[in-house]
Amino acid sequence: MTVRFEKKRWAVAGVFLVMGLAFWGFRHHPATEDLDRDFVTRPVVRGDLEQKVTATGRIKAMKTVHVGAQVSGIITEVRAEFNSRVHRGDVLAQIDPAIYRAQVLEARSNLKKIQTQIVLDRLALKRDRDLLKKHIIAQSVFDQDQGKLSMDMANEDEMVAGLALANANLRYTTIRAPIDGIVISRQVQVGQTVTAAFRTPKLFTIAQDLSEMRLDTRVSESDIGDVREGQKVTFQVPAYPDRTFSGQVIMVRVHPKTVSHVVTYDVVSRVSNPDLTLKPGMTALVTLHVGTLRGVLLVPNGAMVFRPSEKFLKKVNLATYRHKTLVFKLDHHRIVPVPIVPGATDGQKSVVVSGDLHPGDRVIIRDRLGNDRKSHGGFM
Repeated sequence: MTVRFEKKRWAVAGVFLVMGLAFWGFRHHPATEDLDRDFVTRPVVRGDLEQKVTATGRIKAMKTVHVGAQVSGIITEVRAEFNSRVHRGDVLAQIDPAIYRAQVLEARSNLKKIQTQIVLDRLALKRDRDLLKKHIIAQSVFDQDQGKLSMDMANEDEMVAGLALANANLRYTTIRAPIDGIVISRQVQVGQTVTAAFRTPKLFTIAQDLSEMRLDTRVSESDIGDVREGQKVTFQVPAYPDRTFSGQVIMVRVHPKTVSHVVTYDVVSRVSNPDLTLKPGMTALVTLHVGTLRGVLLVPNGAMVFRPSEKFLKKVNLATYRHKTLVFKLDHHRIVPVPIVPGATDGQKSVVVSGDLHPGDRVIIRDRLGNDRKSHGGFM
């Protein structure tokens, strides 16, 4: 009886011991299934990564011409308005021509006077030549009249030039379109006085063809080395957030621009705009597609910012990983921190340059409650 009781007692003790060990193991070593319930994971894969450079840009007309006034005066007529379609030679505005017509008449009169004087000079010189042969006048008189003819002929050339200038100024009072296009800016009103004495005032801006636009993008010096002519460009504008437009890089300008110690370079792209949806001056969020890396190890970007709570990291000293990029992978029943060196990214996933990750490894991107628990400390 005593032996049987002892056996029972040891059996019960064994059951409790097994239950205790199981409970302790559950508390300190969460099962993989439990971790799967706690966290959202994504696999590390080997694949291709399209390299992209993002920047901001501005839409412009491919070619614009500023039309100014070459003479001063009062604007008496404006024929072109915003969005007016014009052809080369069309009248855009008129400056009061009264003064310039008077200058033409004056120049023409002065020319006629000098031409009449030249006729008289030639008659006098012919008479002097006959009188000189008869020794009636001195050689000096003949030379003096010949010099007067030469001077008057020089004055005639000056008067011809003056008349040409007066006619040109008169023509300039009519301001015409230099190219076919659309008026995108008008900065003149009837009655306004324009002064062209020191610099040409800008009255109109004409865009040659809005069916083909230009996208000017400022790219940082750290990214410009990957940008080449011929690369694809996609972009969006606030006016049409659901549409994606595309273009092609046609120029990478070598001249830098520095603002607040930040160096950028202008990248010019050609953009098709057949429906005239895009307007000059629109801002754009630009993506330059600069290349593709093939067969590289890829990790989700979300994994590089996730941090699990301390209860899952009781035996991990994260201070040893300070200033390193960490991802956390599920390894059987454990969460394992893995330091990596990330490379190129497309905004969603990044290349793993080095680190103990392999295709198929599951890395945590957030917990099931939707929190990514981003690091706010010294971890990258």
